[in-house]
Amino acid sequence: MYVFYADKERKTYKQMQDESQQFARGLLKLGLKKGDTLGIWGGNHYEWLLAYLASFQIGVITVHMRMDFPLSVQPKIIQKLGIKVIVLMRSPSDLCDKACQVIPELAVNSAENLNCQGTPTLRYVINAGTTKCSGAYSLADFMEVGNAVEKSDFLEACELVDLDDPLGVFFTSGSTGFPKGVTHAHRLCDIFSTFLDSLSTDAEGNEIPWMSRYALIMSFGGIGAQTGALMPVFTKATTIIVGPVYDAKMLARVMHDEKITGTTMLIHHLNDILNLSDIKDHDLSSLELCFTGGSIIPRSLRDRVAKIAKHILLGYGGSEGFAASQTPRDSIEVLEGAAYSLTSGQELKIIGPDEQILPINTPGEICFRGRNLFMYYWGEDEKTKASKRPNGWYHTGDIGTLDENGYLRIVGRKAERIIKEGINIAPGDLEKVLDQHPAVNNVMVVGVPDERTSEEVCACVRLHPSTKVTADELREFCRGKVSDFLVPKYLLFMEAAFPTTETGKFHRNQIAAQAKSELGL
Repeated sequence: MYVFYADKERKTYKQMQDESQQFARGLLKLGLKKGDTLGIWGGNHYEWLLAYLASFQIGVITVHMRMDFPLSVQPKIIQKLGIKVIVLMRSPSDLCDKACQVIPELAVNSAENLNCQGTPTLRYVINAGTTKCSGAYSLADFMEVGNAVEKSDFLEACELVDLDDPLGVFFTSGSTGFPKGVTHAHRLCDIFSTFLDSLSTDAEGNEIPWMSRYALIMSFGGIGAQTGALMPVFTKATTIIVGPVYDAKMLARVMHDEKITGTTMLIHHLNDILNLSDIKDHDLSSLELCFTGGSIIPRSLRDRVAKIAKHILLGYGGSEGFAASQTPRDSIEVLEGAAYSLTSGQELKIIGPDEQILPINTPGEICFRGRNLFMYYWGEDEKTKASKRPNGWYHTGDIGTLDENGYLRIVGRKAERIIKEGINIAPGDLEKVLDQHPAVNNVMVVGVPDERTSEEVCACVRLHPSTKVTADELREFCRGKVSDFLVPKYLLFMEAAFPTTETGKFHRNQIAAQAKSELGL
């Protein structure tokens, strides 16, 4: 079952199956076929999943149009990906108005003859919102379009879809430059099913019923949401979609009202819900498993999460692929040491600057290949070749080590390295130490310009509410745990939440820019 909590809608698997097939038949009537592209624009609603599942079945490639894109960029996205149909969600409330700015014909032409001049590939728009556009089908009207297509024609279209066909385009949350269109194959769904099975038992072989009622808070447009979006299809479980956009207070209500057994939350989500003033008024005792990623979870935060979740697991990967994960069968030393084991069907290696494999416990670039790796960056052959080599190895740009037991540990990111006096510094080394201080809520270590050393270390810190600590006290806390070379010259206390990318990772470049501004550098 699917539960759309904020919208007060519930759909059984049978209802979603029937309605998504009807939607798919409508797409076939509009002339869409395997390999065509369909854009989905807006928040997490029933119609988002409806369009996705319909496209999925007949091989139409879904393009997940991020809401944070400037309107001026959207026509370029439509053109670059050759989008033929766009489905508008019911929120945000001004989405139809924004779409009319991008596609002026929506306000004047008919749904059957949109005739877009600026985006000629776009033929149709389907609008699930209440604001009417003359150039768009309403969702109700469009659902009738499929009546003209025989079910046998729909089934024939389904038979043409192969596991290696493109499934969807997911935009990266890159902190520099324009996000790349990461294209995944249908095989991704098979891999998710295998991955879910790997988390279903503990070290003693006892079943962990965490999938029975899963809360989804991630944007449907991100690769991380696909597991939750498809979980009822794989497991006959119930996925509860919290709301159209992330809201910590609503998440707490959902966990209480729906007796949530499993969810995925990034670091800032965890902090948000644990810091709610009324969190004690919510019963979260049903939570069996909390999956997290994006960054290493601090020990202090892990201890707090352990009071509401029986299992806390870290995953490592990104839009391009999911490489490694903790499991409920890992030892406490592995779990608390932020180590990961490879997911099924993956190979991983650590390489040096000469691309030779490095010895165990030696930091180097993490590379992996396997079944869940992306196909390509849409329309970006050179960028694809730079990241995904002809032999299938994806170069992540992350720095890590492999130990003698095959466990992966993340040290930092090549692009995040600070160069001080000609020596490379991985910010993660110092962040792990400062994370252990009881007053520290979040910390990001960045490099700031320095005339003598090229760069200096700056620690940007957010404290837990009602706690106090001085910069000198934090520096003293670091001494003995890291070399004096790593002790931060600058330590900034920040009141506002750290800026994040759409997928919830801390936006390191923006934090570095803010630090430089505050320091007058």
